[in-house]
Amino acid sequence: MLEVLICITLLSIVALFAAQGFHQQLATHELDHLTLSFVQDGNLARHTSRQLGDKVSMRPLAHHGKRSNWSEGWEIKAGEQLIKSHLNTSQVKVAQHLLKPTQQFTDMSTSLKDRHISFINGNPALLHNGGFVANRIIWQHSRHPELIRHIILGPGGRWRICNPHEDKQECH
Repeated sequence: MLEVLICITLLSIVALFAAQGFHQQLATHELDHLTLSFVQDGNLARHTSRQLGDKVSMRPLAHHGKRSNWSEGWEIKAGEQLIKSHLNTSQVKVAQHLLKPTQQFTDMSTSLKDRHISFINGNPALLHNGGFVANRIIWQHSRHPELIRHIILGPGGRWRICNPHEDKQECH
């Protein structure tokens, strides 16, 4: 009887560690999926602007009439025409505490400090005043806060996804 109790205890401990590892793998997948979706939609906005020969913007979804946070999701529009909408229902949110007010693709050249990524004729992202966007957003899993991804848009229009635990020098 004692051996059975010891085996059950050992199996319970092994199952507990396996479940924790499984949940962390799911969280990592959820984080990677959202960051890839964000970059793909940024590329879609740029490609669509090239195809239409017009301005296409990617903006946070409106929440209570205010577009302040990418965590809710985002939309891609050409003028008033909706190209695509992405509703974020995951446990991945913007890590506000790790970002400066000028980040999250915040256009400091507007009075409302509007957040957007806008492309005209497929050119690299521009601000309303004509400056180039070189910016970042940081996503973090709410249940596993150690899981973080930086999405960086360089001045030439190239996207980069950075994991600070693996690419310490490139994330800053």
